Amino acid sequence: MFGRRGIGIALSSLTLLGASLVAAPAARAHTPIACAGQENTRYTPGLQLAPRPTDIVAEGTYTCSDAPGHTVAATTRITATTPQGSCLTLGSVRARETVRYGDGRTSVISYTTGHSVRVLGVNNVRLDGVVVEGLGKGARAQRAIQTAPADLPTTCLAERGLQQVVSFTQLHILP
Repeated sequence: MFGRRGIGIALSSLTLLGASLVAAPAARAHTPIACAGQENTRYTPGLQLAPRPTDIVAEGTYTCSDAPGHTVAATTRITATTPQGSCLTLGSVRARETVRYGDGRTSVISYTTGHSVRVLGVNNVRLDGVVVEGLGKGARAQRAIQTAPADLPTTCLAERGLQQVVSFTQLHILP
């Protein structure tokens, strides 16, 4: 009824359809992802007025969305270092974040640039990086952090320094 030529065209069409369906999940992997949440951030040694090398560890939770009306809970753990951390600024920050989504997926992000500005006691940090593993691999990532000290401002003058803050965070994984 179709002949050899018709069968060839039909098989070619099915092959192209199958290839486009296989490629669709890979394209979806770079769908923009937006997350917002809160974390507990610890500084070692504690931040003081004078800048010094500081290790930073933050753990928290996100609510993430990759499509209108589709949200998923996530946890985050970020480790960072800065050569000049102080109560006034965190200097240049290098960090690595692991986001574990409630549906079992993971994104690992390497932040290579970052800066901070303190305004009225609130430290505003922005980190820029790339997803190096998992969901969104190869995509750019931006992280905004606002920290409010858990202690009095005079803690920066104490020997132990400011050791912990609560941070409000936003993460964007761009296509």
